[in-house]
Amino acid sequence: MASPEWIQQLLALPDVAAQKQHLQDHASLLNDQIANALKKQADQFLRSDIGSSLQMAELLLELARLTGNLSNRAMGLLAEANARSIGLGEYQRAIELYDEAAQLYRSQNCLVDQAKSQVGKIGALAHLGRYVEAEQIGQWASDILEAQAQWRPLATLIMNLAIMHARHGEDAKALSLFDRAGQVYLELDEEGQDGWLWVQLNRAYVLRNLGQFEASIQASQTAWAKLADLGQTVAAARARQNLALTFFVLGRYNEALEHLDQVREVYVADGRQRDAMLVELFVSDCLLQLRRFTDVLDKCRSVRELFSELGARHVVAQAILDEAAAYTELGRFSEALASLGEARQMFEQEGNRAWAASADLEASVVLLRQGQWQTSLEKSRACAEIMATLGLPVQAAQAHLVTARAALALGQYEQALNLTAHALSVGQERDIPTLTYQSHHLLGTLASAQGHPHQALTEIDHAICELERLRGRLMVEFRAGFVEDKQAIYEDAVGLCLDMGQPLQGLEYAERAKSRALLDLLAYRLDLSIRARDPADQPLVEELMRQRAERDRLYRRWESDSESIERGQTVWETERQQAQQDVLTLERQMTGLWHRLLIRNADYAREAALCTIRTEPVQPYLTPGTLLIEYFCVHGRLVAFWVTNEFIQARYLEASIPQIQSLLQLLWLNLTAAPKIPQSQMAALNINARGILHKLYELLAAPLDDVLTLYEKLIIVPHGPLHYLPFHALYDGRTFLLERHEISYLPGSSFLRYCREAPLSPSGFLAVGHSHNGRLPHTVREARSVANQLRGQALIEDEATLTQIRTVAPECRAIHVAAHGDFRPDNPLFSGLALADGSLTTLDIFGLRLRASLVTLSACQTGRNVVGGGDELLGLMRAFLCAGAASLVLSLWAVEDFSTAELMQTFYQKLAEGWTKGAALRTAQLQFIQGQADGDDRQPDTRAHPYYWAPFFLVGDTSTL
Repeated sequence: MASPEWIQQLLALPDVAAQKQHLQDHASLLNDQIANALKKQADQFLRSDIGSSLQMAELLLELARLTGNLSNRAMGLLAEANARSIGLGEYQRAIELYDEAAQLYRSQNCLVDQAKSQVGKIGALAHLGRYVEAEQIGQWASDILEAQAQWRPLATLIMNLAIMHARHGEDAKALSLFDRAGQVYLELDEEGQDGWLWVQLNRAYVLRNLGQFEASIQASQTAWAKLADLGQTVAAARARQNLALTFFVLGRYNEALEHLDQVREVYVADGRQRDAMLVELFVSDCLLQLRRFTDVLDKCRSVRELFSELGARHVVAQAILDEAAAYTELGRFSEALASLGEARQMFEQEGNRAWAASADLEASVVLLRQGQWQTSLEKSRACAEIMATLGLPVQAAQAHLVTARAALALGQYEQALNLTAHALSVGQERDIPTLTYQSHHLLGTLASAQGHPHQALTEIDHAICELERLRGRLMVEFRAGFVEDKQAIYEDAVGLCLDMGQPLQGLEYAERAKSRALLDLLAYRLDLSIRARDPADQPLVEELMRQRAERDRLYRRWESDSESIERGQTVWETERQQAQQDVLTLERQMTGLWHRLLIRNADYAREAALCTIRTEPVQPYLTPGTLLIEYFCVHGRLVAFWVTNEFIQARYLEASIPQIQSLLQLLWLNLTAAPKIPQSQMAALNINARGILHKLYELLAAPLDDVLTLYEKLIIVPHGPLHYLPFHALYDGRTFLLERHEISYLPGSSFLRYCREAPLSPSGFLAVGHSHNGRLPHTVREARSVANQLRGQALIEDEATLTQIRTVAPECRAIHVAAHGDFRPDNPLFSGLALADGSLTTLDIFGLRLRASLVTLSACQTGRNVVGGGDELLGLMRAFLCAGAASLVLSLWAVEDFSTAELMQTFYQKLAEGWTKGAALRTAQLQFIQGQADGDDRQPDTRAHPYYWAPFFLVGDTSTL
C-alpha cells in the first residue's frame, strides 16, 4: 500500500508527464487510497488553482486506466467535470462528463455514487438555462442521498438547487433552500465548515435581490474572510465579487469597482478566463451609471462573444440588456429596442420572469424618452407588479419611478405622487441614494408643477444632497461623467431661487453644479499622479510607464509620417493609419490603467466626510472695484449673476444657447480664415469679426452695462459653450470690452479663494522654448527673451525635456512654455505640449507639484477644454490648476508665433516692472488693438484683428508675481 509520503513524492514531480510515468512505474502500488487522495487534491485546487485541479483529474484518469477500476475512472471524470464547469465555464462538456460518470456508477449498481455524480451537474444545467431538467435530477438525487444519510453531498446538492432558483429569478425559494443547506452543513460541524461558507457566499446574492443589504454584506464579508483563511483564494474572490455587486446597488460605485478589479486579478492569475470576463459584465453595470457608454458596449461585445461560445444564454442576455441601456442613453432608441427584444426573448425562453421584466422596464424607459407616455406607463406598471410578486422591492420601486414619470407627463399628478412616495420609502428604508435622489427630484417637479415653489425647492435640495452623496463615493475622475445627465436638478434649484428672489442661494446651487471635480482636487489636495502608493500597485505603474514610452515612440512616427506627406515624400498611407490607430489604442489602454490605479487609492470615496460638497464664499476675496459675472444656463435660458464685495444680484438674459452657439461658429470661421487670407482682405475680415463680437456683446454684456461701467476689473465665470468665447474681445460698437476693463476668468467663483491662497515658491523663473523641429522658429527667441527679462533659466530645444521640467518647475515661481500645443478633444487626457523627448500631456501635468504664481502656455489652443458633465473643463487648464498654479495664461485658438512672441515680450516687461498679471496682459493686448505693436511687413490694422491678440486669457489670481 502506498504511503502518504509516496503520494507527496508523486505530486512533487515537475510536470504531468513525469507524474504519469511515476504511476506507470509503480502500477502495482496503485489503489483506492491513492485515487481518493488525488480526488481530494483536485477538489482543493478547484477553489484556488484550476490548472492544478485539471492536472489531478488527468492523473486520476491515468490511474484508472492502469488499474482498470471503473469507480476510479468515474472519480476522474467527476474531477474533470467540476473543473470544466466551475472553473472554465465549459458547461456542455462538463455535463457529458457527469453523465459518463453516472453511467459507470449505474453499471456497478452504485446508486448513491450515481446520485452524488449529479450534484455538480445541476449547476452546469442551470448555467445553460435547463432549469426543469436540473430540478428533476436534483429531486431524484436528493431523495436518494437523504434516504442514505449522505448529508454532505445532500447539503451541496441543496445549495446547487438554491443557486439554480436564484438564477431563475426565484429568490425567496432560493433563500429558503440556502438556509436549509446551511443548517445541514452546520450539523456536520468542522466537516461542513467550508460548505457553510459557500452557502453564505451564494446566499448574499439572493439577500441583495430581496433588498436585505446589510445581511448580504455581512454574509459576503464572512465568507470572504474565512475562505481566504482556508486558502481558497478563488472562492474568497467570489465572495468579494458578491460584496462588490451589493455595493453597486447601494450606489457605492468606487468600492464596487475596486473590489471587482482585485477579483479580476485573482481569476486571471488562476486562468479562469470565463470568470474574468464575467467580471467585465459587472464592471459594465457600474460604467453605465458613470455614463461611459463606449466602454460598456466594448465590454458587452466581448462578454457576448465568449459566453455565446459557452452556451451560457443567461449571461449573454444580461450583456445584451446592458448594451441596450447604453444605446438608450446614447439616444439610439431603435437599436436599444432591438437589443431589448433579443434579451427578453432569451430570458423568456428560460422562464426567468424577473429578468424578462427588467428588459420590459428598460423598454418602458425608451418609450418614455420617445414621448409614448401612456404605453410607457402601462408597461412599467406591469413590471412593478411582477417585481412585487417575486418579492423584489428595490426593482419594484425602480419601476414605480418610471411609471410616475409617465404619469407626470400625462398630468396624472396624484398617481405620480403616490408612486414616487412609495419609491422614496423603499429608498430611505434601505438607504439607496439612487432611489432617494430620483424620488425627491420627482416630488420637487410635482410640487413646482402644482404651484408650490418652497416645497419644490425643499424636495430638490434633498435630491441634490442625495446626489452629491453618491457623487462623493466616486473616484474623482469619474465624477464629471456621472453628473452629466443630472444637471437638470441644479437648474431646477437655480430657477426656483431666482423666481423667489433669492440670488445668493441661486448662486450657491449654480456653484455646486460647476467644475466640482477640480474643486475637490484643490480643496482636498487629491493626488492623481502615476505612482505606486502600495506595493500591489507597482505592476500597474510599470505597465503604464511602458505604454507611455511606446505611445511617445508611435506618436513621433505618426507625426513624422505626416511631415513626409507634407514634404511630398512617399509614405505608405496604410502604415501612417496603423501608427495612428496604435496610438489611440494605447491611449485607451493607458486611460483604463490610470483609472484602475486611481480607483484603488480613492480613500476619499470611502469616507463621505473627506469629500462633502461645499461652496466657497467669493465676496470676501473680491477687492473694491472688482465685479464678478457668473453665467449659468437654466433649461436653455441664460442667467447672469453679478457679484461684488457688497452685493449679489441676478437676472435672466434674452440670449439663448442656440443663438450663442451660432454666433460662436461664425466667429471661429472668421478666426480660422485670418492667417490664410491675403493682407488686402484683412480689413474686411476685421469688420466682420467686430460685427459678430458686437452681436455677442449685445446678448451677454449689454444687459449689464449699467453695472459694468462702475467697475474697473471684471472676473468672468463662463458656463457651457461660453467657455469658448473670448469675453475680453466683445465689442460694443466702438471699443472692445478689454479697452474698458481688466478681465480675468475662473472656472467657478469658488476657485477664487484657492487661487489667492495657493502656496508659492519664493523665487525662480523657468522659460521653455521648443520650435517643433523648426516649424515655430519664434518660440526659441520668445523663451530666451522672457528668461532674460525675469532673469530666469531657459531650457531651449534639446534641453526642453520632460525630465528637466519635472526637476526644475516645482521650485519656480513663474513658468513660461513656448512650444507647439496639441488639443485633443477626443481624449483631453492627452492634450499636451510638444517637447524634445515627447509630449508633456495632461496626464503628466497631474503628477507635477507646482508652487507657481503664474504658468504661461504660449502655444496653440492650450486654453481649449472639453466641457464635460457638471461644466467640468477637461484639458491642460484643469491639470495645471490641480498641480498648484495660482494663475494661468492660456490660448483659445492656434496662435501666430511672431505676434505671440511680441505680445509676451510686453507682458513680461510689465511683470518685471511690478505690474499685476491682469494689467500686464491687458497692456500687451492693447498695443495690438491700438496699432502700437512693432509689426513685421504687415499694416498695423492687420494685427488689430482679434486673431492676433485675443487668444490669450488669464485664469485665476491677477495680482503681481
